[in-house]
Amino acid sequence: MAEREETDLVGGVVAWWARHAPELPLRTIEFTKRVARMHALTDRVTVAVLTGFGLSRAEYDVLGTLLTAGDPHLKPSELSSRLLLTTGGLSNVLRSLERRGLTSLTSDASDGRSRRVALTAEGKNVADRVVREVVAAQHALLGKAGDADVEAAVTALAAVLQPLDGREV
Repeated sequence: MAEREETDLVGGVVAWWARHAPELPLRTIEFTKRVARMHALTDRVTVAVLTGFGLSRAEYDVLGTLLTAGDPHLKPSELSSRLLLTTGGLSNVLRSLERRGLTSLTSDASDGRSRRVALTAEGKNVADRVVREVVAAQHALLGKAGDADVEAAVTALAAVLQPLDGREV
C-alpha cells in the first residue's frame, strides 16, 4: 500500500485513513474506492452516450440485458434479479420502454398470471446501436490505460467477484 500512497486521488484518500484510522482494513478501503472511481469514470462516458439516445441508465441496462439474455422473453422478476433493481423501479422502466415501443409485455404461456418482457424489432435495433456506442466510448476511455493493465484488472476482478456473485446483500 505504501508505494501508492498519495500518487492519485484514491491513494490520497487511503493515505488519510492510514494516518487517522490505521486499524481499518486499508486494502478494503482502497479496493472499494478504486472500483467506485472506475465506475464513476466509465459511467460518465456511458451517460454521455445514453443522453444522445434519450435513455436513462436503468433503461439502457434493461435493453442490454434483454438483448444478451439468450431467452428473448424474460419475466420481470428475472430482469430485476439480474439487474439488482427493485421490482417497483423496474416497473417504471418497463412502462417507459413499452410506451416508446422498445419493449412489449406479453402473458406467460406457462403461467397466465405472469408476464414476459421482450424487445420489439425497434427495441433490438436501438439496443444494438446504443450498446455499440457505449462500448466504443468505454473502449476509448480504457485505451488510455495499457492493455496488460486492463487484462490484469479484469482477471483480478473476476477472481474477487466469483465468490461474491449470487450472495444476497
